[in-house]
Amino acid sequence: MIGRQLRVLLHANDLVVYDGRSVVAHHERLSGRGESRLVLDHYLEALLRKPGAFPGATALEQAKAAGKFTPVHEAWWTAARAAHGEAAGTRALIEVLLLGRHMEHEHVVAGLAAARRAGALTADAVALEARKIAEGETFTQPTKPTRGRSVQSQEETGGTVTFLFRLEAVPPAARHPAAAVGGPLRPAPATARPHGRRERGIMTRKRGLTEEAATASIDQACRMLRLPSIRQQFADLAEGAARDQMSYRAFLSELLIAECDDRARRRSERWIKAASFPRDKSLRAFDFDANPNIDPATVNTLATCDWVKKGEPLCLIGDSGTGKSHLLIALGTEAAMHGFRVRYVLATKLVNELVEAADEKQLSKTIARYGRVDLLCIDELGYMELDRRGAELLFQVLTERQEKHSAAIASNERFSGWTKTFTDPRLCAAIVDRLTFNGAIIQTGTESYRLAHTKAQAERAQVS
Repeated sequence: MIGRQLRVLLHANDLVVYDGRSVVAHHERLSGRGESRLVLDHYLEALLRKPGAFPGATALEQAKAAGKFTPVHEAWWTAARAAHGEAAGTRALIEVLLLGRHMEHEHVVAGLAAARRAGALTADAVALEARKIAEGETFTQPTKPTRGRSVQSQEETGGTVTFLFRLEAVPPAARHPAAAVGGPLRPAPATARPHGRRERGIMTRKRGLTEEAATASIDQACRMLRLPSIRQQFADLAEGAARDQMSYRAFLSELLIAECDDRARRRSERWIKAASFPRDKSLRAFDFDANPNIDPATVNTLATCDWVKKGEPLCLIGDSGTGKSHLLIALGTEAAMHGFRVRYVLATKLVNELVEAADEKQLSKTIARYGRVDLLCIDELGYMELDRRGAELLFQVLTERQEKHSAAIASNERFSGWTKTFTDPRLCAAIVDRLTFNGAIIQTGTESYRLAHTKAQAERAQVS
């Protein structure tokens, strides 16, 4: 629920959390100050990665006190640790606890008891027994062995043979073509591990999973591998693949493409946010018909961002209201979406930051920070006169980026009028040289789009 806005109702004895109209949490209210209640289910993913923290967890002690972790759980856990080892046995128990998200608590407890009696100390076996109990089916031992099964005699086992399940009675949704059906399921030896398998952070490979266990395993694996898009979409994609009869490779391709697309989208959003644009502007929203001075073909060529890759500059020159800032932000956004690091800043703000950094002995770090970005967008250059110190500091930033990274500026003054901003003629000539060498220059004209738009609205209002 991280990142979602929820509605919480606090009653006299309980607390209810809603996601829309659905109840997502319901807890008993604590009455005293300083009290806390830890729900074991909230920690299962973390404990699955670090099973050694499970025995001493405070959430486990509270679950025992509340009756959620029963003696049946304890007995199954003890048997699983004896069969598989401490870490593997504890991890198997946590996988069983994860079944509680899809099954009733009493069914899981009954499944634990049945699986322990059969000597089947795996989460898959518990899930199968719990499902049988939930469906109300009765499983009895057949009077004679089924063909293809190896059955120990009563003399060998010293008592009655107990079968965990019969294939004929298993619901079709729980069957698996590769499931091995034969005799009682026996725990794997503690030493039987795949070659090169580490004890911690590695999931056990399972076959013949039920739908609930498979869903839990996929969710767990996607969390460990940090695949949030697959974790959210695999159910819908799996249904679509079954409906369209897709091959395994095509289904895998759909999953990976969905994850890659979503990662690219999130990465673009992060880089656009990191650019610090003051507002959202796009090339699609730019009205080329309103300003015939701007060539759409030139702008579309710039949108490919080859000039950013080559480290070339861009100058947008024109009067106020002619679309300079719109194009500057839109082209910067395109560069961020292409994977370039972009930073937008006003010229006066950049100079003030450089002056403050120089006073605090941080000038080198600040210049290096602005020198690392792939595209530096400087807006409103030429609106205000800069003193000699500020102009020299801005010159250092442009020199740091020269022929290595791109700079894009928007100015309402032609280059001949930049002597008003940079009072030193030689410094002004050096800055112009760095901003125009191998670069593109777009003249946006003198007619203000905003003024023309306002006049047109006033005329329409007058006519109406």
